[in-house]
Amino acid sequence: GGYGDGGGPDFQAGSAAGGMGGMGSGMGGPGAADYPAPCVTLKNMFDPSQMQGENWWMEIGEDVRDECSKHGEVLHMHVDVHSQGFVYVKFDTATAAASARQTLHMRWFAGRLITCDFTPIEVYDAQFRL
Repeated sequence: GGYGDGGGPDFQAGSAAGGMGGMGSGMGGPGAADYPAPCVTLKNMFDPSQMQGENWWMEIGEDVRDECSKHGEVLHMHVDVHSQGFVYVKFDTATAAASARQTLHMRWFAGRLITCDFTPIEVYDAQFRL
């Protein structure tokens, strides 16, 4: 497989068929959300427009921490009150995060179907300046 063999047609075939497989194995490829990381993002946990009181987010945070602590040590957590129900959680290990994701993904919480995706640790740490 030299650089110059069969330039044109090969290149197109590669980008259509072989290209996808190559990207998936790369670090930030299409499978990034499924790539185990010690951090997860829970989505659809709440609707900020329906929340009452000034410390409602603390209650949600406690529920999430209780649930996540069953899977491993929670090092950091953040309830994004300005999002569509996003809660960010960082575990001590990717194994703990994977276990939590298995339990929490597509589960009901307060009448809402939540999703749980892995978040690359670089992205998480940069977001919260950890």
